[in-house]
Amino acid sequence: MELAHIQVLSAALFCIGMYGVLARRSAVLILMSIELMLNAVNVNLIGYAAFADFADPEVARPLGQVIVIFIITIAAAELAL
Repeated sequence: MELAHIQVLSAALFCIGMYGVLARRSAVLILMSIELMLNAVNVNLIGYAAFADFADPEVARPLGQVIVIFIITIAAAELAL
């Protein structure tokens, strides 16, 4: 799988989430659509982290996964409120 495929998947998820935000009136459905948009960003970050060519791969490669874990944690805290 190439990076372009991951970007297309991420863009499609983001567009579906954006449609959900713009078309829905229920607060719960809008929050679910925002979560879908955040997951599209997560997919994109993981894709870039997997295909990036860093000088020191042992140090730089986990950075994408760590950022995604923080985003998921923040999103879970947001939904808990």
